[in-house]
Amino acid sequence: MISRISSVLVIFLLLSSSLSFGQTEIIVYDGYTGIYNASIQNDTARITTLLPESPAAKAGILFLDQIIAIHDSAISGKGLKQRLLQDLLHNKSGEVIDLTIKRKGVDSLLHFSFCREPYLHQIAAFEFEYLIDSLEQWDISQIMSDSLDSLFINPLMSKSTVYSVEEGSPAAKIGIRAGDQVISLLEELDKDGFYHISSGVLSNATVDTFFTILRADSLIHYELEPSVSTSLKGVKSLFAHDFSYPCAWLKIKTVNRITENRNYLLNLPDMAGTDSANFFLTHPSGVIFEKRSGVLIPIDERDFIYKDWHAASLPLDQGAEQIFYIRWKAESEIGAPKMSFIAQETIVKHDRIERMVLFALSGMMTIIAFFFIILFFALRDRQYIYFAFYILTFAGFLFVSQGYLGEFLWKENVFKSVLISGAETFTLSLVTIFFLLFGISYLELKQRMSGWYWNVVVLVGLVGIGMVVMLLDSIFNFDIEGQFESVVIIIWAFFVAIVPLFLLITPAILRIRTGFKPAWYFLIANLVLIPLSIISINQITFILSVSTINESVLSRILQVSGVFVAAILQILIFSMGLARKLRLDELEKKIAQKRVIDQLTENEKLKDKVNRELEQKVQERTREIRDQKEEIESQRDEIEAQRDLVFAQKKEITDSIAYAQRIQAAILPHKTYLDKLIPEYFILYKPRDIVSGDFYWIKEIDSSIVIVVADCTGHGVPGAFMSMLGITLLNELFVEGRSNSPGEILGELRTKVKAMLVQEGNIRDQKDGMDMAIALINKEKKELQFAGAYNPLYLIRQGELIELKGDKQPIGIHWEETKFKDHVVKLKENDSVYVFSDGYVDQYGGDDRKKFKTHKFKELLLSVQSKSMEKQKQEIENTFEAWRGNVEQIDDVCVVGVRV
Repeated sequence: MISRISSVLVIFLLLSSSLSFGQTEIIVYDGYTGIYNASIQNDTARITTLLPESPAAKAGILFLDQIIAIHDSAISGKGLKQRLLQDLLHNKSGEVIDLTIKRKGVDSLLHFSFCREPYLHQIAAFEFEYLIDSLEQWDISQIMSDSLDSLFINPLMSKSTVYSVEEGSPAAKIGIRAGDQVISLLEELDKDGFYHISSGVLSNATVDTFFTILRADSLIHYELEPSVSTSLKGVKSLFAHDFSYPCAWLKIKTVNRITENRNYLLNLPDMAGTDSANFFLTHPSGVIFEKRSGVLIPIDERDFIYKDWHAASLPLDQGAEQIFYIRWKAESEIGAPKMSFIAQETIVKHDRIERMVLFALSGMMTIIAFFFIILFFALRDRQYIYFAFYILTFAGFLFVSQGYLGEFLWKENVFKSVLISGAETFTLSLVTIFFLLFGISYLELKQRMSGWYWNVVVLVGLVGIGMVVMLLDSIFNFDIEGQFESVVIIIWAFFVAIVPLFLLITPAILRIRTGFKPAWYFLIANLVLIPLSIISINQITFILSVSTINESVLSRILQVSGVFVAAILQILIFSMGLARKLRLDELEKKIAQKRVIDQLTENEKLKDKVNRELEQKVQERTREIRDQKEEIESQRDEIEAQRDLVFAQKKEITDSIAYAQRIQAAILPHKTYLDKLIPEYFILYKPRDIVSGDFYWIKEIDSSIVIVVADCTGHGVPGAFMSMLGITLLNELFVEGRSNSPGEILGELRTKVKAMLVQEGNIRDQKDGMDMAIALINKEKKELQFAGAYNPLYLIRQGELIELKGDKQPIGIHWEETKFKDHVVKLKENDSVYVFSDGYVDQYGGDDRKKFKTHKFKELLLSVQSKSMEKQKQEIENTFEAWRGNVEQIDDVCVVGVRV
């Protein structure tokens, strides 16, 4: 029993000694020594941050001096804590502080006494108590009641309490359980940087720290090396769990060590993504005042408006302890709050000068941009408009990055929410795009360095795609977390900051080597921007820190405006480069104009010389021409006489051929006869010359209709003679009462042609003859008989084309003569029969000047089957003319179509 009691007493003593330093009050002071930080190791305090020109530095204290005592009170020894040291160092302005210092290399202790100087700048703080409002059900009157006020939790206790342990993690393997309290790491957990138990806390523990867990009423010691950073992996603290809720109440107690009553701004700089913060303070009369801030609060309803700060003005009384409450509301989870107290008069003084300087610089950039826009409309050179938009987007980016957008917008709708969340990334992406476009135009990459040009164009496209992705992310709120989010941010920063400089600085150097002097300005302007931007990058958002105490307001403003100054310096150098480039262009134009003028002068001299020579030659030629004129006139008279004779002979021949054409047309079947004989038919007959070597012959014999289409050797007059011979022989062979088949008719016709042309098979015999197709349609039997000498017959039935091929031998002498083959086909209603010469399919035309060919002719016939025979003829003739175009007709054309 006694041992159990003693164990509980040991636990109590351990906890009480540890938790006594877990204070939840914020010390607000307005005096400082200049010793901003001291490293505590092995229970000693060594100065690690000493501000130059501060009271301590002026008094003679040096960096790494060891503090032994403050006001004759020893501070070295077991239990020395960081907060105790800070509370002793900082207090009211004007108060005296006495320090006892041990300095390396000095045997005796040193004593220093000096006054604290006024300090109205930022005091960073993490001290508060909290109460989670998971159902968002309480108001300030309930929060301040005894029943709820007693439920507020010390963050340090919740940081040290294990809420859950991931199964299978290193922490679970060594035996850590939910509900354990890590009491040996309270000092590390209470530091600003650590919000909950993690392996990082253990890895940063001092060498004399032992790892102890309080479980129920028992102490458990772990023999672990502090360097083993994975030992606490898998642990989630109660604090981390609580602050994953979207709403909490913060209770803040201030201990005011200030020389007079003063308003301080309580700012919440890490309020990104938070909906609202309601600040509550109590008047001595008991009245509760509420002040509001946050991105969901309308601008005119916020307590204090300064850039994108989320702050409220709190009146702090000299020497008083005051309690304030904050209702902290976020969209998803609140996260661990960080607060800062800044004297309001400091911000007002800073803001007045900052706006004057920065808005003047922004106005200067805008004026320069509009000057180049006017220059673009005057000269129509795209490099000026790209440069103007680069300046405007750069000014917009600086305006947004400084936080001024937060003074005008609040998340009242989706559009403004997207604009607030993505404004900085969008404007920086636009800066990059216009910078790349300007670089392309200025360095003339497309004309001079096509490889680099396409690389830059690809980068412009990638940045544009990135903007679209960021827009979609802002609208649809894609959940990108953890390591992947870091990778995305790194890639984006790489493509908008590093790659563009490389892609344009390198070709600028190459252009300099080729003698393009304006590239020097482009190179210098970018090299100037890089260091100035790096110097100013940490000052993008103004933070009043202890390092600014001894700086003038103008010096702090210049730090903030460093990027503006760098941008304007770059723009001025770019402007000088553009002016130089414009002068070079004008010089090149003048040189080109001088060359043109010199060339014109030289041409004028040459022209005079040539004119004189020509004039002399003209005089000589005139004499020769006069001599030749009479000879030419006599020759002309002779030629005109010969021409008149030729014209007379040509007219006589033409008249004869025209008369022959009338004779040929008279012996062809007449349309009146054919209309009575065949209900539905067409004949497309197009001689190449006046008279034709193609002919058609149609006649009714007994109960059959005979249709013949022939293509005689040659065309024009020779062909016409052969066609007359063919028609004469057909009239002899086809007579009433004869029952010869088409094949037999072709055979007899061949015999007669050979006899009449005296073709006996000798080598010297003329190969004259004809190709022919004979179709005999028996109306009673509904039967088609066909035979052909080279020429085929097409039968189209219900959308299908049936080809009846002729024998490959002509009507005339042939080296291997055989009997002509007859084809017999039963006809059906609406069958269409086509016989034709080869003039249609052999015609050249189309885009490639090729033959029309048989397969196109078949497709054409199939495509017109739904039309009447007369419209078929029109369609076939129109197709022929369209195909031929301006190509000369090469042969006679004859096509006969009959529908049964």
